[in-house]
Amino acid sequence: MGSIALEQAQPSFKTPWVQTPLVESASLSRAAGCRIFLKLENVQPSGSFKSRAMGNQILSHLIKPENANRSVHFYASSGGNAGLAAVCAARSLGYPCTVVVPVSTKPLMVQKLRTAGASDVIQHGETFSEAGEYMREFIMKNKDDNESENVAKIALHPFDNEPIWEGNSTIIDELAAQLPAPVGEDEEATHNGRPLPVDAIICSVGGGGLLNGLVMGIERHRQLQKMSLCYASSAVSHSQSNPINLLAIETLGTDSLATAVAQKSLVSLSKITSQATSLGAVRVSERTFQYATSPPPGIAVHSAVLSDADAARGVLRLADDERLLVELACGVCVEAAVGDALTARSSTSSDSLTSGSKKRKRVQTDYPAHRDEGYGDDRSSATGNETESEEGSEFQSKLKQLVPDLNSDSRVVIVVCGGSNITIDMAAEWRKMLDEGWGN
Repeated sequence: MGSIALEQAQPSFKTPWVQTPLVESASLSRAAGCRIFLKLENVQPSGSFKSRAMGNQILSHLIKPENANRSVHFYASSGGNAGLAAVCAARSLGYPCTVVVPVSTKPLMVQKLRTAGASDVIQHGETFSEAGEYMREFIMKNKDDNESENVAKIALHPFDNEPIWEGNSTIIDELAAQLPAPVGEDEEATHNGRPLPVDAIICSVGGGGLLNGLVMGIERHRQLQKMSLCYASSAVSHSQSNPINLLAIETLGTDSLATAVAQKSLVSLSKITSQATSLGAVRVSERTFQYATSPPPGIAVHSAVLSDADAARGVLRLADDERLLVELACGVCVEAAVGDALTARSSTSSDSLTSGSKKRKRVQTDYPAHRDEGYGDDRSSATGNETESEEGSEFQSKLKQLVPDLNSDSRVVIVVCGGSNITIDMAAEWRKMLDEGWGN
């Protein structure tokens, strides 16, 4: 199972990522009021979904005829999860990878890059843009004394190219096989026309590579569905009124997608002010903006922006309830599903879904233990325009606000994107800050 690019890859190259488990969380399901499934990308070799993205990008270069029988050296200018994934993937395939990062990169990440086997970790410049320019204009053009004359030097982008998105799209391939099949007339009617039986998928957005991959994967499975002899024409129209919802989550201060959507233009943030630096792309890819403002048929894209404190609450929920330690960039998705985001802003591309809210029979499913990132323009303030819960005393989660017709049997997948810029001490500090009123 893999992306289109992988189907063309030479058999001598192994896949530098693993197929990850899908598990249903009882505690998060109770809190969210629907069935919450966790796609555990935190168990990838690099600790995040970036193993798929950077791994497939590397494979796309290795299978090119011009790189056959040549020494290859990869270069990455991301000191975060993309850089770490590039090093892990390149090393697993037997190739060197040098990483150039800003001087502000934390010692924790520099050490992780070195420990993972980076050929070199070079710190230069104040920003990743400056580090990247230095990498391309100086490091890659400077010949090492021990370097072959025939070496192919290849720069890797952290989120913005087709092979990256194709790598991330393999998450959908796995979900199609791992999600429980609909049981009974109600569930079959609910998921009729959908290429996989899921109501919503929640993911983080930095530059948009993960969101792009999820959309591409759903589209690929929809095309396979259309080619099936059993595909009925009635399912096509049903899928338009009953789409798969993609929730694109950002933290305030990294909200480049939500800002672009609100301004109806692919604009850039002036700077990153959130602690969730893994989401720190000041500008999303053009493809991400296109998907957000004009999603393909059968897909509804929603945006939500939560605070760093909300993201920290999500991190602690996963640590306490699921024994998983992830970055703020990942925790924010959990809080979007179950929390009361009092300071969140949101926008959505579609009207509220009108499908029925009948109870559906739940099926017990066995999951594999281990197998192998259109809107309106109204990002309203939660303190003025949010909808209150049934109890009337708390605000609903962003999930329930954006997809209001979910019920206890609805299926929602959270992509647990993982991340390596996290320690137990950091989580403990966030808990202390929350106890002292952070975010209230």
